[in-house]
Amino acid sequence: MPVRIILKALPWILICVLGLYIYISSRAVFSSDEEDNIEVTNNVILEKIELLGKLELCKFYIKDIVEHKEIKPWYDKDSKVVLIISGEAIGCVDLTKVDSSAIQITEKQVLITLPPAEICSFKIDHQSSKIYDVETGFFEEDKNVIDKAYQLAEKQILQSAKQMGIEKQTRINAEIILKPFLAGITAKEIVFK
Repeated sequence: MPVRIILKALPWILICVLGLYIYISSRAVFSSDEEDNIEVTNNVILEKIELLGKLELCKFYIKDIVEHKEIKPWYDKDSKVVLIISGEAIGCVDLTKVDSSAIQITEKQVLITLPPAEICSFKIDHQSSKIYDVETGFFEEDKNVIDKAYQLAEKQILQSAKQMGIEKQTRINAEIILKPFLAGITAKEIVFK
C-alpha cells in the first residue's frame, strides 16, 4: 500500500519540483539589476559659509617618485614603499588683506601694496598616483607604511612648490592679471609694490 501511495504522489512531487525550478530560473532571467533595488536618501545640511577672498593665480602640477624606507631593529624586516606621486600646489593672494592703507593715489599713478603671495592649497592627486612597490616588516601592515609615505609625500609637494618658486610666479601672475583690470577702471598708471 505505501508503494502505491508513493507512485501516485510521485508525478505531483515531480511537477512541484519542476515548477519550483522554472520559477527560480525565470526570476533570475526577468529580474532587474541590483542597482534598480538601491535606494539612496541624502539629507544635506549647509554647515558654514566662509568668506575667502583669496585669488588663485598659479597652479603647479608636480610629479615625484618617493621611496620611503623605515629601518627596523635586527629582529624585524625593514619596511619600504615606492610611490609615483602626482600632486598640485596652488598659489594665491589674499585680497582681504588689501585695505585703504595699501592703496596710494597720486596725480599720475595708483600705487598698490599687494599682500605677499602664499600657497593656499596643496594636495596629492590619488587618482593619478600609483603604488609601485611595498615591502613591510613582520609586525607592520602595508596600509600603515603606505599612509606614512603619502603623508611625507604631501609635505614634500609643499616644499617642492616653494623651491620651484610658486610664490614668485604667483606674484608675477597677480600683476599680469590685476594690472589690465585696474587700468580699465582708472586712466592712471597702476604700480604694484
